Amino acid sequence: MQSEQIVGWLAFGVTLIYTVLGLPLQIQKNRRNRSTAGLSLFMSVLLLCTFSVWVVYGMVKHPHDWYIVASNFPGALCVSVLLYQFWKYRNR
Repeated sequence: MQSEQIVGWLAFGVTLIYTVLGLPLQIQKNRRNRSTAGLSLFMSVLLLCTFSVWVVYGMVKHPHDWYIVASNFPGALCVSVLLYQFWKYRNR
C-alpha cells in the first residue's frame, strides 16, 4: 500500500469517527436538553460549509475521491441536523 493510500485511509477513519460518534452524541444531548446552549451557531455554520465544500471537491475531482466524499457527507448531514436544532430550540 502506498503512503498516499495510508494517509487517505487515516484521514477517512478519523473524520468518520468524529462524524459518526461525536456529532450524533451532540445531537442527542441537544434533543434531551431541548437546547443548543454552549454551541456556537457561527462555528456550526462554518463546519457545515467545510464538510459541504469537501464533499463537492471529492465529487468534482476526476476520478471522484470517495475517501473524501464518504467521510464528509455524514458530517454535513449531522451538522445540518444541529443547525435545525438551533432553529427549533431558538426561543428556549
